[in-house]
Amino acid sequence: MKVLEVNVDDLHSGGVYSLVKNVIVDKNADIKIDIGAIERFVNIENIKTLNNYNCDVYYVGYEGCKWKKQFVCFNNLRKLLKRNNYDCVHIHADVSNKLLVSALAAKSVGVKKIILHSHAAGVDGNHRLAKRNIHFICRRLLIHIGTDFVACSGVAAAWMFPNIAKERIIIINNGVDLEKFRFNPEIRDKERKKLGLEKNKIIGHVGRFAYQKNHEYLIKIMERLHRIDPNIKLLLIGEGPEKKRIRDLVKSKGLEDTIIFYGTSNSVNDLFQAMDVFVLPSHFEGLPIVGVEAQASGLPVLFSNQITPEAKITQNVEFLGINEENIEEWVKQIMLAIEEKRVDSYQDLKKRKFSIQDTIFSFLSLYKGEKS
Repeated sequence: MKVLEVNVDDLHSGGVYSLVKNVIVDKNADIKIDIGAIERFVNIENIKTLNNYNCDVYYVGYEGCKWKKQFVCFNNLRKLLKRNNYDCVHIHADVSNKLLVSALAAKSVGVKKIILHSHAAGVDGNHRLAKRNIHFICRRLLIHIGTDFVACSGVAAAWMFPNIAKERIIIINNGVDLEKFRFNPEIRDKERKKLGLEKNKIIGHVGRFAYQKNHEYLIKIMERLHRIDPNIKLLLIGEGPEKKRIRDLVKSKGLEDTIIFYGTSNSVNDLFQAMDVFVLPSHFEGLPIVGVEAQASGLPVLFSNQITPEAKITQNVEFLGINEENIEEWVKQIMLAIEEKRVDSYQDLKKRKFSIQDTIFSFLSLYKGEKS
């Protein structure tokens, strides 16, 4: 069986890439899975790793005009599908127009199984109103093109597939490697020493610098916290288009020594060990994998109330508003959370089927047309 995963890349080393990579590594030998990347891979070593598991990575994108990109991607993907004769196409996206273009390419060459997978619940970047309107128009058409409809949460399903019967939509949890993220005091001490923060309290955040993740709100929270306790640090892990603006904002507030811009990391699991509390004040999410990872690490977690309640897997989670009047509540809850002891959440996540093995099993069952 041959499967093509579409719109997967390591540009921000995000959740979709991690999920698909884990499936490729653990799949059976009778399934070949390739990747059709709409954005270029950043790290050639990641492609080499995938190649070692009999996965070919094809770039089907276009780096010019956004409108022309849709047509070029359609043609490139169509040629690839026709040439390699895939049995199944699994398309991942946050907005419906991305699903629609790739699905039309697959349908035009007679691919029998077209899986449409929703990973978000809102639009990001510039021109959000226009993007939202395009999304609302295109999502009406998906029912006529897809054969299978998948979402990472109920809210992601409602965002992408409002005109598709709920019983037709499959919810597949964003699972993680529970052993890899399980709390380890030795790794915690080592990572805190590497960061030079053995005696500090560390607030952690993992996410690309973009509107969705609401970094500006975090800076406002840190302004208040710094006045209360200058030893509290904020560790920001990620890259993205808003990074320079946020760095300039931090500098203007005189918080350069308080807020650490770490960049991306291939060992985020170890960095979670160093943290004392994890915060995610996002404007929207599907079901954030970083939130699952933080809970797997036994951390107290503070989510914005714009994140689906489905993200609460353990009892160590609170949801807070993200208006100006809510900032003091964030400060209060962070001060309480950083004093909490770490918990072992392994069994909680395993029972709720947030193990990566459960996700892999669901993916492979979907490709084969079996019930997971």
